[in-house]
Amino acid sequence: MTNLDSLPYDILYEILCKLDKELWKGVSLVSKSLRLAIIPLIFKKIRIEKWYFGAAPNTGEISEVILSNKAIAGSIIFLDIALRRALSDPSQTGEDTLPASITKLLTSLPSLTCLILDLPARYTEPLFADFKADTKKLVSLRSLVISAWVWAPLAQFCPHLQSFQVESQAPWSPGENITWFAQQCPNITAFVCFEEISTATIKALGEHLPQLEELGLLGTVEEGAFIDYLKDLRSFRKLRALRLPPIFRLRIGSDRADYETVEKALMDAIERLLIAKGGPNVNMVTVGCSSRIPIYRRAQGERFKLKRALDVSGHYRGGMLVPGHSTALDSLFNEPETLK
Repeated sequence: MTNLDSLPYDILYEILCKLDKELWKGVSLVSKSLRLAIIPLIFKKIRIEKWYFGAAPNTGEISEVILSNKAIAGSIIFLDIALRRALSDPSQTGEDTLPASITKLLTSLPSLTCLILDLPARYTEPLFADFKADTKKLVSLRSLVISAWVWAPLAQFCPHLQSFQVESQAPWSPGENITWFAQQCPNITAFVCFEEISTATIKALGEHLPQLEELGLLGTVEEGAFIDYLKDLRSFRKLRALRLPPIFRLRIGSDRADYETVEKALMDAIERLLIAKGGPNVNMVTVGCSSRIPIYRRAQGERFKLKRALDVSGHYRGGMLVPGHSTALDSLFNEPETLK
């Protein structure tokens, strides 16, 4: 006699679909196999956050479950892959390679819209080689967050990418990187990076990505260049949301001035030098990238007002979005319940 637990996940899923919804929760408590099979029915959308791929003992098991269960694979919309310290430090482990199934895993998720890839640079070559060999693309992906520019070539396998964020603060070549990136991602509308803000960066972005609606440059502004920075932003005619670094990186205000005073002066400068001078209709600005993040909004023809300040522990990813407009940045960050 065949036991239900011995059936393939996809067959179990089809059987469970015939049950009344009221029974789903109870069935999920019967066994591990039934719980895994019924997950897509209970949760229509699945987010996997901070999956330390390749390090945890059950990593292979999790991958196998996803690959063998089309229903679960089809429900995953958010995937955050990282490495544990033991695997990212070759001195602490004898095996320093990514599991071979990672490319197969990524290409088996038909609903994946947001991917955060926090992996060392040494894994780029084998991963890109796998993608090219399989000739597959991440067609559903709309948002990509990478730990360094060396991962940017992954964008060539994401034909419908709308949002891009690179978190490295290493030196880069704005003209070269942005030119290539714009060719690979013509549909991009949101761009965030942590590099130093310079005239070269703004000009390269304005020349090759003038269609940006959301822009975040979270590095340090060149000494005394903030006014020029605002003027250069006028070339982004569709810009609606602007994400700025912390006040100290903008190099404005005095050491004795409190944040609220400097932020008010900052909003005034944006209104006078960017919006009022025939610039884009920016209606949302955030200041900072960790800890306290003030969010300023303005209605058409009105001035900026502080709506709230997110109290965030750890690194801030995404979350700034033009109201009424849906890009992949929206899925990167759930606002915490604690709001100031």
